[in-house]
Amino acid sequence: MQSNSEKQEIAEFVGISDEMELFSDIPKKFRKTDLKISPGISEYEVISMALSTGGLNRGPDMINFLGNGIYDRVVPSTVDSIIGRSEFLTAYTPYQAEMSQGALQSLFEYQTYMAELTGMDISNSSMYDGFSTLGEAVRMAHRINEKRDILIPANIYDDKLKVIESYLYGLPVRLVRYSVDSKSGFINIEDIQSKITDDTSAIVVEMPNALGIIDENVPKIQQIRKNALIIAYVDPVSLGMLAPPGDYGADIVAAEGQQLGIHMNFGGPTLGILSFRKDYVRKSPGRIIGETVDSNGKRAYVMTLQTREQHIRREKATSNICTNQALMAIAATVYLGTVGPSGLRKIAETTYINSRKLKEKLGGLKIAEKQQLTGKPFSDVLVSFRKDVNGLQEFLSTRGINGGLALSRLSSGAASDVRNGAFFSTTEKTTDGAIAKLAEALEVF
Repeated sequence: MQSNSEKQEIAEFVGISDEMELFSDIPKKFRKTDLKISPGISEYEVISMALSTGGLNRGPDMINFLGNGIYDRVVPSTVDSIIGRSEFLTAYTPYQAEMSQGALQSLFEYQTYMAELTGMDISNSSMYDGFSTLGEAVRMAHRINEKRDILIPANIYDDKLKVIESYLYGLPVRLVRYSVDSKSGFINIEDIQSKITDDTSAIVVEMPNALGIIDENVPKIQQIRKNALIIAYVDPVSLGMLAPPGDYGADIVAAEGQQLGIHMNFGGPTLGILSFRKDYVRKSPGRIIGETVDSNGKRAYVMTLQTREQHIRREKATSNICTNQALMAIAATVYLGTVGPSGLRKIAETTYINSRKLKEKLGGLKIAEKQQLTGKPFSDVLVSFRKDVNGLQEFLSTRGINGGLALSRLSSGAASDVRNGAFFSTTEKTTDGAIAKLAEALEVF
């Protein structure tokens, strides 16, 4: 577009008065109108300017204590090497699926890993992300028993709750909140018990929970559940050292799989893990890959179930999800195959040990409240401070540290439980030196 007359001609053709109307979805305060790029500049010069500007970003050189869903973990080089192979990287949904035996085998192995990790009978071949997978799990529970009430923790993250509500839109389902103990951080068993009725479809529990706590009351749910299903939302890395949800009676398990070999990438792409008991396979969303033998008796893989809109009548579909996260599922498979059971346990235990160190160090600061949650964190450590933490994250960023995520930004339902709470997250990459620098910075906040 070279001249104003050409611009005007195009604007009239598409029915707008000004080219800026094309960017009306972007709030004005975020629009950059002066890019200071001279006309006629070469492609090479534009790229050089972009790289120079991009170099001003901070992040990789900062100490990272951000988590609560997306974590900075070690990604073995085998993961990027294998998912970078052209047969995986460029493959789209195989519409003649059985012609793609390699892709089907990799997804079958992914399903096997996820079923073993969660202690469930079956896993589907992946979904988009953890939150939407939990929404699918809640819908699945309603399909199974057609009951109305879903019990959820009062402090569930706001964004997670919004996704669940979106998935339930139009269904005769009601969300009923149960309380969480403000001293231990554990879910309130008595309150849950009092709210279970004959119309309770499922109880949603989180492990670790929304306060980052390894919740000792979650395994007790199976003793009071009556006929309600149990939906567990878990941290997959924590399963390296904690009992799988299948051991405490979970019927459906949902999780975010980003930690299993997927880089943070500014929050995506991610991986939704969905596992369940075999009795409910006909009520599950997505697709499942099965193993069989071909006409010559050789092992072969097939698309076994795919109850989605593209393959069956819309009213018969269990979900409108149309694909899976094949590349991310393969990344998780390679990750687990690389680290193995003992490696995953070591990663989980190191994360847990680092979180204990961090909690002890920060809890002893003058700025911290004497009373902290008594429950043990896995990776997300909630620290309650004596002053407002709204400016904490910005304060720490000026000192080269990412972290200090205010609890009130994540969960309005929990904000009143832990006054001035802020999260700091650990992984296997967290060092004693990093924790010491964080404590030093907080001393002058």
